[in-house]
Amino acid sequence: MTTKQICFADRCFNFAFGEHVLESVESYIPRDEFDQYIMISDSGVPDSIVHYAAEYFGKLAPVHILRFQGGEEYKTLSTVTNLQERAIALGANRRTAIVAVGGGLTGNVAGVAAGMMFRGIALIHVPTTFLAASDSVLSIKQAVNLTSGKNLVGFYYPPRFVFADTRILSESPPRQVKAGMCELVKNMLILENDNKEFTEDDLNSANVYSPKQLETFINFCISAKMSVLSEDIYEKKKGLIFEYGHTIGHAIELAEQGGITHGEAIAVGMIYAAKIANRMNLMPEHDVSAHYWLLNKIGALQDIPLKSDPDSIFHYLIHDNKRGYIKLDEDNLGMILLSGVGKPAMYNQTLLTPVRKTLIKEVIREGL
Repeated sequence: MTTKQICFADRCFNFAFGEHVLESVESYIPRDEFDQYIMISDSGVPDSIVHYAAEYFGKLAPVHILRFQGGEEYKTLSTVTNLQERAIALGANRRTAIVAVGGGLTGNVAGVAAGMMFRGIALIHVPTTFLAASDSVLSIKQAVNLTSGKNLVGFYYPPRFVFADTRILSESPPRQVKAGMCELVKNMLILENDNKEFTEDDLNSANVYSPKQLETFINFCISAKMSVLSEDIYEKKKGLIFEYGHTIGHAIELAEQGGITHGEAIAVGMIYAAKIANRMNLMPEHDVSAHYWLLNKIGALQDIPLKSDPDSIFHYLIHDNKRGYIKLDEDNLGMILLSGVGKPAMYNQTLLTPVRKTLIKEVIREGL
């Protein structure tokens, strides 16, 4: 088991990860810290995991479990309000902690709920997917969707604790693990990674890993993200690099209406971003090939059931949540691009490069 102190400027919390880490929550949280725990989880999280978490938090204070319908279409303010009303009915107060047990969907919904209740009550993350454990909890961004796009309403709010049980993560379906591995590969592509404790040979397309391997991967992702975000807590400057692949990826994810995972969408988004950078003479061909090679190592580009047409993808693309960072005319869209592996492309001292919409459409129409 590993414990890391994660700091976003002066906002710090402990992140404990490893096998059976939930059995050690009493070692991290004082018994009198909270008078009750409101455990929030979406319907896609197995009951066995929720009750396993509740068993150990229940040794500290009473636990109430609130479930909500899973799916991106339910990642909304109305879902948040419903959960808050139910929490208040259970006696929630300023000494209540919200415990998010689930993936990124649950983490964001619970994060928004916690940040708004009583102008902010304690938030604890228990990520149950490798994607959440290695990516989404390593941020203080909390947001929900509007009908026009992903993560358009939200704020910045840090958790008090994070507990990731790698035994639970290792028992996840391989496709779910692959979703997180796509973000790990993104970190390998966007940053120089001289100190990682694994090699490309440790990656596999079956996406079956031991708890210890997942612990190593999480440790790498923590180091990668915090090397940047410790000084850019709002992810508006250097931290924008972690949005690589997300401009087109989020649009694909929305257009597919739940048909593909977030990781699969980001994998496709990174390939399209690499091809766009190559067409703009920013990225050499061998670095485009490196994208394909790494993503194929984890089987990310195999059998992705893409069904949406380019026009529907572009409909969501123009509502990307990074609009407004740089001034653009109607013919261009800002994108995070690379000039090579580990080399973010810069434009006027920012990480957002203007890209002609016609070029984006052209690359999307060509496909993978």
